[in-house]
Amino acid sequence: MSERAGSLPAALWELTKPRLSFLSVLTALAGYFCSNPHGLTEARVLVSLAVGTALAAGGCGALNMWWESEADARMERTKNRPIPAKVVHPGIVLLFGGALSIAGVLLVWIGANALAGFLTLATIVSYLLFYTPLKSMTSWCTLVGSLPGAIPPIIGSAAKIGQDPTQPNGNIDTMGWLLFALLFCWQIPHFMALAVMCREDYVRGGFKVATVDDPSGRSASLWAMAFIIPMIFVAGLIAMTFFDAGYTGQLGGFKSPYLWISLVAGAWFFKLCLDFALPQRRAEVAKPFFLASILYLPLVLLTLTLNRLF
Repeated sequence: MSERAGSLPAALWELTKPRLSFLSVLTALAGYFCSNPHGLTEARVLVSLAVGTALAAGGCGALNMWWESEADARMERTKNRPIPAKVVHPGIVLLFGGALSIAGVLLVWIGANALAGFLTLATIVSYLLFYTPLKSMTSWCTLVGSLPGAIPPIIGSAAKIGQDPTQPNGNIDTMGWLLFALLFCWQIPHFMALAVMCREDYVRGGFKVATVDDPSGRSASLWAMAFIIPMIFVAGLIAMTFFDAGYTGQLGGFKSPYLWISLVAGAWFFKLCLDFALPQRRAEVAKPFFLASILYLPLVLLTLTLNRLF
């Protein structure tokens, strides 16, 4: 399961953590399309948001790999990343990550508005200066890291509302905050499953995830359960906003595809979380639970966005 870096272009691509960057763009766009005013879309703002978020997320990922390169070299899962594999010099990674991050923030700031740009900057700063060092200090790092991970939807919301001539500097509406809460809660079960799967690697890397101090995984399962319940509740609150004429079109209320898909996906995810809580099944269920988390979020966000648009 180790990541491998080959040629320089491939290594630079890997440095951007493309899957995580894609998720950041997806969540930012969900925040944009699902916020009011409905139907108000400017191509300049939309492109600036998507490209700027991708650049900022990619730059942040590269800077994170630069920061954690020594730990990555000790971990089986990450030992073949570009810096440990000596494909790219650390100095180049620092410049590359910094350039992408600055370009991303400026593009969102200038192409959308000041609030969206500031939130993009806050995401990078909080991820690198708070979450990254805390990973080697305390298991509470997961909660701290979930904050920058949940900001992209409110960046999208701020970008959308800034198109309103009466609010040129942007704002964040109810849907933006609900998506922030959904994403924050989702990250805890997602990372707790990963903590069980990769415990030995985290020990070698010196990271203080929940399973390092509690090898049984019991605390990880409790954390997962504590946040999956409010996550499902927030998903329900999002569905309830479709009863508001300000948010929904023809596919609102009980006709809403999002309502039914989020209910079914949430029930499936919760069932796996219950299995994850059982000591005799925890190790066996950790990977399916992790994969379910990866499927759940894009499915729910894409359904929500399409429901909002059509």
